[in-house]
Amino acid sequence: MLRPTVLGAAFCALATAACTAVAPTPGPSSTSRRPVVQLKVAFLEDLSSDEAATRSAPAFQGAKLAFDTAALGGGFPVSVELIGLDTGGDAATAAAAAREIVEDPSFVGTIAAPSLTEREQAAAGNVLDPAGVPTLTLSPLGPNLSKRGWTAWRRTVAEVTLEGRAIAAFVDSVPSPRQGACVLGDGSPGSRALLGAVVASITTAVVLRWHTAAAEPASVRVAGAVSNARCGVMVWGGSSTAGALVRLGLYEADRRRIAFVGGDAIKDPAYLSVSGRAGLGTVAACPCTDLSTSTDLASQRFIQDYQADYGLPPAAFSAEAWDAAGMIVRALRPGGTSRAEVLAALSEMDRYRGLAGTYMFQPDGELARGSARVHLYRDEGGRWIPLRSPAATHAG
Repeated sequence: MLRPTVLGAAFCALATAACTAVAPTPGPSSTSRRPVVQLKVAFLEDLSSDEAATRSAPAFQGAKLAFDTAALGGGFPVSVELIGLDTGGDAATAAAAAREIVEDPSFVGTIAAPSLTEREQAAAGNVLDPAGVPTLTLSPLGPNLSKRGWTAWRRTVAEVTLEGRAIAAFVDSVPSPRQGACVLGDGSPGSRALLGAVVASITTAVVLRWHTAAAEPASVRVAGAVSNARCGVMVWGGSSTAGALVRLGLYEADRRRIAFVGGDAIKDPAYLSVSGRAGLGTVAACPCTDLSTSTDLASQRFIQDYQADYGLPPAAFSAEAWDAAGMIVRALRPGGTSRAEVLAALSEMDRYRGLAGTYMFQPDGELARGSARVHLYRDEGGRWIPLRSPAATHAG
C-alpha cells in the first residue's frame, strides 16, 4: 500500500536554519533554469490494522511536516515525495518494500515507523544496507540490529532494553502494601520484547506472567488472575486498546488502585478514551518527547504548525520523526541528489540538535548513552503529563 505525499519543489533547510545558497542570476529566458530534481524518501510502516495505522500516523505526519517546512525555505531545485510503504506487519513484505526502494534510485533515504518489529526491520535492512540506502529507524524494537554490521543504519530513539529498564525502575520504586508485580502482554513481538527487558532488570518479585489478546471476555479473566495474585503493580506490554480493556477490568473487579504501567504502545489518545476514569494514574514509558510544555520557540512553532496541518496536537514520536527527517534535510542542503551523497553527509554528522534533544550516535548506529532518552508519563485528567521521577531519566 502506498501513501504518497508530494512536497514542495524548493528544498533548503528546516525553518530554524538559515539558507546559505545564493539564488542564480536569471538567464535570458526561463528555459535556462536547472530542471527540478525529483527525490523520494520512503516511510516503512505497518498498516495491517486500524490500531497499527493510528500508531504510525503521528510519526508520518511529523516527518512530512519537516519536509514541508524545509520546502518553504527555498534555495535548492529539489522536489521531495514522502512515500509510505506498508509492511503489513510481515518480514517478507518488508523485504519486498525494501527491494522496491533499492530499485528506484530516486529514493535517497528511508525512515522506519515506531512500531516496526525486529523481524521487519531486519528483513528490510538486509536489502537496504548493502545498497547504501540511508535508514533512520524510529522503532525501539530489535536491540540486536546494531550487531549486524550495517553501515547505512541509525536508530534515533532509545532501544527497547532501555525502555524496559525505565519501567523496571518505576516498578521497583512503587510503594505498596502488596508484594510483587504482575507482568502481562498481548503476545505480540513488541510486547514480548518489552516485557523481557522489564523482567531482566526488575528486582521486585514477578508473581504472575500472562499473555492475552485482552478482548472483552479475556479482560475479565485477567482482572481475576491479577486480583488473586495480589500484586502491588501491574506491567502491561501490549497495545493501547487491549491495555485499556485490562485496566477497565481491573477497576471493575477491584476498586483498589493497583499501580498500572505500560510501554510506548499505550501512550496515545486511544488508551485515555477507552479506559476513562479507570485509567487515571496509569504510567507510560516512552522513548519519545512531549513538547506540549516546552517554552522553546522552535518547539512551539512545531506544535502550532502540526495542529494547523492535521487538526490534532503532536503525539508519540512526532518530534522524533521531525528530527529524523531534519537529518535528511541537512544532508541534502549542500545540493546532494543521490543516496550516496545523503549517506556520506549523514556519516559525517556526528551531532544533530533537534526538537526532541541532541542526537549523538555510536559507530554501530545506536544512540550514544547521553542521547538515549526514555520518559515517563502519567494519565492525569485524561491527558498524558510528563512524570518527574528518577526513573524518567534512568535510561540515560
